Amino acid sequence: MTTFVSALRSSLGKKYLMGFTGLVWTGFAIGHLIGNFLLFAGREPFNRYAEFLETLGHGMVIYVAEAFLAVVLMIHVFNGISIATDKSSARPIGYAKAGNAGGRSRKGLASQNMIWTGLTILGFLILHIVTFKFAHKLGPVPQFELDGVQRTDLYQVVVSRFSIGWYVGVYTLVMCMLGMHLKHGVWSAFQSLGLLTKKTLPLAVAGATVLALLLAVGFLALPTTIYLFNPMFAEGAGGIHW
Repeated sequence: MTTFVSALRSSLGKKYLMGFTGLVWTGFAIGHLIGNFLLFAGREPFNRYAEFLETLGHGMVIYVAEAFLAVVLMIHVFNGISIATDKSSARPIGYAKAGNAGGRSRKGLASQNMIWTGLTILGFLILHIVTFKFAHKLGPVPQFELDGVQRTDLYQVVVSRFSIGWYVGVYTLVMCMLGMHLKHGVWSAFQSLGLLTKKTLPLAVAGATVLALLLAVGFLALPTTIYLFNPMFAEGAGGIHW
């Protein structure tokens, strides 16, 4: 057990953990975005989706999933800070050079700012969780009748939040940072896990860039559309309708 823990604490072990945990959260981001697109379908479809998640496995599945994601996130953040700190202390000041190094290092704006984009995303994630998951702690929340039962109208909570200009502005900025973080992070995760070769590296970099762009644009499409067409989303059945 001691040997295993020591291995995880080693430089190589930290990279493996960073790669695995990063891919887990990337997978979650993809699933989360797909589910959130139901906002475009309207009030009932989105609330049914939320109800399904909250009651799956008698409500236990979501708690297990949230606990797993929280642990994975803590591991990712801890190792990310540790690796960044190790690099800073290990390299003399004169060693650092700005600019894009190219080649296998793929040194550039995204890679050089991983720690900052990551911490910004973490801060926003906390705000996001408080804003939506604990909306009832912030004040009264609207109710919606679903199959004869009064439940939280999560759809309306989201639409209300996305009618606030500053929140949409912050959301937009952070999603741009998310795109930067994933652009380097996704292919780097596969490389850290030893799954890339010289031939597959360029393909992985291109794939990560496309995925990062799709996720950033996808997440941005939700708040910006709801903000611009808020009356349409807020009334009646909600969603996009003409």
